[in-house]
Amino acid sequence: MTGLRAGVTFSRPTDDVTQMLWSSGINQNAVLLLLLLQRLETIGSVVLVDASLKAPPHPLGVWSGIPTLSPDEAAEQLDLVIECGGRCPPHAMNRLRDRGGRLVSYMAGNAMAMNFECVSSNLAHGEIISEAPFDAVWITPQHWRMNRAHCEITRTPRTRLVPHIWEPVFLEAHARSRGVNPFYRPVKAGGTTPWRLGVFDPNINVLKTFHIPLFAAEHAYRAAPQRIGRVLLFNAQQLIGVPHFDDVTTAMDLFKAGKLFAEARHSLPEALAHYVDAVVTHQWENDLNYLYWDVLWTGHPLIHNSGPAREVGYYYRDFDPEDGGRVIADALARHAERASDYRAEALSFLDRFRIDNAEVLRQHRDLIDEVMA
Repeated sequence: MTGLRAGVTFSRPTDDVTQMLWSSGINQNAVLLLLLLQRLETIGSVVLVDASLKAPPHPLGVWSGIPTLSPDEAAEQLDLVIECGGRCPPHAMNRLRDRGGRLVSYMAGNAMAMNFECVSSNLAHGEIISEAPFDAVWITPQHWRMNRAHCEITRTPRTRLVPHIWEPVFLEAHARSRGVNPFYRPVKAGGTTPWRLGVFDPNINVLKTFHIPLFAAEHAYRAAPQRIGRVLLFNAQQLIGVPHFDDVTTAMDLFKAGKLFAEARHSLPEALAHYVDAVVTHQWENDLNYLYWDVLWTGHPLIHNSGPAREVGYYYRDFDPEDGGRVIADALARHAERASDYRAEALSFLDRFRIDNAEVLRQHRDLIDEVMA
């Protein structure tokens, strides 16, 4: 089957391209999916489907050089719609399927965990089941364990694992637009300059918060205070004044020494260029993470708990800040001398996610062939 007309859905909370790309990994994932589809010989044309119902073109379509269709236009013109970055009106997707088109749900977020939070905290960001039936659900590997059974409620005949994909295109484009160099420079070869640690976990749900990275940094600081100059908690400024946050942070020796700061959101390339020498992070059920790959790409030390990436960066055990502190101290002590080997190992690891990787392309082609059949 060749010449397929395929589209990927996007939301449009703003027209600011930078904000859309850097406020959510899902938008980056959706753009990469568009770019990957262009590489498949079975795909004749690729479009962005703007689920927001706003006037075209979608800003990310302009950014990526891909045309925009409305949901109603997509329903009449496309063979395949992959719902990734936004949900289209049910009437349009039902029309697509009535014509013989196929509708796929691409799950790149942990909907089950967000549903848990909706129950416990009366939040509004849980997953809403679509009224339009899907022909398949594709789940990225980091969300398979928690979300596979959840997806059965869609009554799809096919719940499948889809390869995780990544490219450094967003990091490098943003760095160029800001005129900054985000790559690691071995200025600490002598081991005497204190390191600046950055924590970029978003603090918007329980999957990625400041807690374990901060506790790990505290352990490292108590063991070797001379190695740490400061710890910056990005995406945490809005938490100042929240009793829990204030109680936790003010109890730290880092805080008492004037080395702990809660910062607003900053772009990763600019932070790595100006404010941060190493990144400490922690995730729960989200172990394939664009933040991690971007940091590895730049060569900066990444102290993390991603099991699939334990061979690169500096790995510590889940929910174990004492082990994290030990790993931080080790990383800061020896990174400068092994920076070249470190980045070479990272690049080799990251190649498995690239959209030109032959196996990644084959698996996507097979998934499309299956759903179209």
